[in-house]
Amino acid sequence: MRFLFTMNMPSFTGNLVHQIVGDYPVDTLEELMEMMGESDFITVTEVYKDTERRPATYYTKGPIMLNCMHIGMVKEFVE
Repeated sequence: MRFLFTMNMPSFTGNLVHQIVGDYPVDTLEELMEMMGESDFITVTEVYKDTERRPATYYTKGPIMLNCMHIGMVKEFVE
């Protein structure tokens, strides 16, 4: 399932809001919450938007580990 993670840290480019779109192998937001409650880190497949295409498409950038202590908000990703 695809989620939008808002991190409690600035982005690489210095933006105060750092958001990551990622896929995680669960069926619900509640299942993700359970996994995050049991782990210090989770590994998600990071997803980027290809703005060159119309309509825009998404492509994966590979795995990225997220520190659950630095995740401020998670919601199901809806474009």
